[in-house]
Amino acid sequence: MREARISRREGLVAVGAGLGAVFLGAGLAGRAAAASRTDSGLAGPSPEPLVGYNVTIMNESALDGMNAILFQEMPSLPSDAVTLAWMSKMCHPSTSIEYQWSIDYSFVWGQVGTLVPGTQFVAGQILAADLTENNLVTLSYVDGGFEFGPLGSSGKDGSLTIKEDGSVPGPGNADQGSVGIGMSGAGTFVVPTLTNAGVEFDPKPTYWVAFGSFASSEVMDISELTTPAQVTYPDGLTSAKAVYDGKEWTITYGN
Repeated sequence: MREARISRREGLVAVGAGLGAVFLGAGLAGRAAAASRTDSGLAGPSPEPLVGYNVTIMNESALDGMNAILFQEMPSLPSDAVTLAWMSKMCHPSTSIEYQWSIDYSFVWGQVGTLVPGTQFVAGQILAADLTENNLVTLSYVDGGFEFGPLGSSGKDGSLTIKEDGSVPGPGNADQGSVGIGMSGAGTFVVPTLTNAGVEFDPKPTYWVAFGSFASSEVMDISELTTPAQVTYPDGLTSAKAVYDGKEWTITYGN
């Protein structure tokens, strides 16, 4: 369960150097429109539909008053990153909860910068991203509010990078917020904002189920969860059933 952690600033020097050229390009809507046309004006191939995944969590134990939680972990995270309860809902004994999602990434920011367990992260903006064409974005603080700038494609291929400019409040500032990434419309990992800094996420998520008291989008302390178990999805399978009997999980897979 313990993941190796890396510095937020590692590998981001080149990002800052090339940033000026990156954000002269079109935003997400412009890129999407351009990608759908050929030089002749004819419609290009449609993007492949996103693969949908699901997990049904069944509480076959005497454990009551706890939420069934689905969350993500990664092999490496920025050193100041926290893990959010991605999806969470009450699951009484002899009941079940189903969660559904697709692997569609996003950039997210929130107004709260103190990220202790139990803190509720509320996304002020969710910006669709991907690991190749829209993998770099700026964060600014303008007229008392955060906002993302245009998306760029000069981040590290396979990663999601956020460049925080000089206007962004950092530690000791009452306006410090948080910024990070999400999937399927909800935040998964966030860090406190810093002035003139950058943060790079290398999304290779693993999926975990557990019982706990954390609500959706709350900062978690994983050590407080009851019996976390990994959901692995063998090749070609997208559906899982995770049954908890009070001692251990039994997880089966299908389509």
